Amino acid sequence: MKKIIFVLLGVMLLTGAVFAGGTGEGKVQLKVWESEGAEKDFMLWAAGEFKKIHPEVNIIYEPVGSVDSRSKIELDGPAGVGADIFVAPHDHLGALVNGGHVLPIDDPSFIKNEFIDAAVFGSQYNGVTYGYPLAIETYALFYNKDAIKNPPKTWAEVEEFAKTWNNKAQNKFAIVWEVANAYYDYIFMGGFGAPLFGPSGSDRKQHNLNSPKAVEGAKYFQTLRKTILDVPASDMSGDFCSSSFTEGKAAMVIVGPWKINEYKKLKINFGVAAIPVFPGQSTPPASFSGIRLAFVSAYSNYPEIAKEFARFLMSKEVLQKRYEYTDQIPREKT
Repeated sequence: MKKIIFVLLGVMLLTGAVFAGGTGEGKVQLKVWESEGAEKDFMLWAAGEFKKIHPEVNIIYEPVGSVDSRSKIELDGPAGVGADIFVAPHDHLGALVNGGHVLPIDDPSFIKNEFIDAAVFGSQYNGVTYGYPLAIETYALFYNKDAIKNPPKTWAEVEEFAKTWNNKAQNKFAIVWEVANAYYDYIFMGGFGAPLFGPSGSDRKQHNLNSPKAVEGAKYFQTLRKTILDVPASDMSGDFCSSSFTEGKAAMVIVGPWKINEYKKLKINFGVAAIPVFPGQSTPPASFSGIRLAFVSAYSNYPEIAKEFARFLMSKEVLQKRYEYTDQIPREKT
């Protein structure tokens, strides 16, 4: 009797009827973590398309914000309940690699050949590629076309517009942004000719934080409290900035593409333009950017098919569809 049972088990394994850690129904099950909203809608669509190619694969979506996935995989991964594929910002990469939580990409040449340099650089750690780039994002000037038809090209123009628009008693301001957030405020340092860590952004000896140009930018930043935005920094939260713009009290806001879907749903007549040029400068300031990366968990029971799905997410046609869902800039070089 025991011999018969062993023979049956062997046949089942050979025919693929049972997978270690699987569902017991001849299916490979992959768990994916991604943010809710438009990102979720895209991921569900992509899972359906991938299943057309691999009908044996079931993909389960779980809502986990991209900024929360690192801390969650650190706990859930070793416990065996984590995602096979998850999405996180590129600045989480070092901690993910050093913690042993993610797998490297076997052949990253397609990333180097087809993606913009920032995405290539942001997906690597110590020269090894771990992340599958899905989007690159930075902030820009969003403006309400019903309030200001032509976006200002210089900060001098912003100051002039503020003279006709601002009304502190009504909380009306020409432009708003999270003034206490260094992510946005870097433009004032770099925009005056003091790039962080030198021209290449990789020289720790050229941090430029206390350079004359950085000081010049910081001083100009201070003047804006009086000329365009007389609000305590502690009050300038993301929620305040967002509501000011959506309620029509702020004509402009400095924010990123993650707000586009919200503005569209609210039917705001908005446009997007470059950050205005600072006094004495000729080009818009450089801004910090973020790379949205998919990772394959080191704890996955199915690393090869997980890698294939992550690679599928990066195909040109799929990323174009992702752009349609999320309005986040896709990958390719021009």
